[in-house]
Amino acid sequence: MANHHQKIDPIRARYYRPLELAEACSDWLFWIVAVLSVSAFAVERTSHPIMYDLVQGGFIIGVLGLFFLGQGVRLYWTPRAEDKRRQDLLSNSFSVAITHEQTSGYYNNEQTNPLRRLCASLLENSFFSKNVALKMAHRERARMSFYTAVWIIALLNRSTDLALGAAMAQAVFSEQIIAKWIRLEWLRMRFERVYENLYRLIQTTTNFNKDEFRVRVLEAFGEYETSKGYGGITLSAEIFERLNPPLSSEWTRIRQTLKL
Repeated sequence: MANHHQKIDPIRARYYRPLELAEACSDWLFWIVAVLSVSAFAVERTSHPIMYDLVQGGFIIGVLGLFFLGQGVRLYWTPRAEDKRRQDLLSNSFSVAITHEQTSGYYNNEQTNPLRRLCASLLENSFFSKNVALKMAHRERARMSFYTAVWIIALLNRSTDLALGAAMAQAVFSEQIIAKWIRLEWLRMRFERVYENLYRLIQTTTNFNKDEFRVRVLEAFGEYETSKGYGGITLSAEIFERLNPPLSSEWTRIRQTLKL
C-alpha cells in the first residue's frame, strides 16, 4: 500500500469509488428518513392533511430506497470491489494474472517466494488497514457519543413524547450510528490481530519452506479477508491518502527490520 513508486490502482477508481458513492447516498438517505420520521410527530393530520401525507409518503419511499440501496451495497458493490482487490493480491503474490485489472506499486516488498510475498503483502495491508480503521474509529466514537447524548437528554426531558424518543432511539441504534461504530471497532481489532500474528510469525520463523509457515500465512489471509466481509466497513480513501506519507515511512522501517 505504500507509495514509494508511481502507484497505479485501477481497482479503486473502477470498483471502490462506486461503492463509496453508494454508501454516501445511503448515509444521506438515512438522515432524510430520520428527519421525516421525527417530523411525522410534528405534523397534525387533521390540521395539515396534505403535509402529513407528504411526510408519510416520503418516509415510506425513503425506507424502501434505504433498504434496496443497503442490499446493493452489501450484496453487489462491496463483494465486487473486495473480489477484485483479493484477485489482485493473489496475482501479485503468485505472479499469475487471474485478473487483467492489476495494480502497480501498490504492494511494496522484495520477496520472490509466493508465500513469503503474500505474507509480506498481508502484513503491509493489515498495517495500513489497522491505522486507517483507528483514525476512522476516533471520528465514529465522537459522532456516536454526540447522538447518544442528544437522545438521552431528550429522554430525560419530561416534555418529550415517548413516541418521539422511540423514533430517535431507532435512528441512534441503527446500522449508521452505534451498530456501525461497533463493527468498526471489531474490524480494527481484527486487523491489529492479523498484523501482530504475522509480525511474530516472520520474526520467529527460521525456515520459510516449512508447512507450518505456509498454513499460518493462509490462515492469516483467510482471517483478513473474512474480517472485511463480516465487518462490512469500507475504509476511508480520504484518511488513507492523508496518512499514507507517514505510514509509508513507518512501513519502510518495518520492512527493513524484518528484511522484507
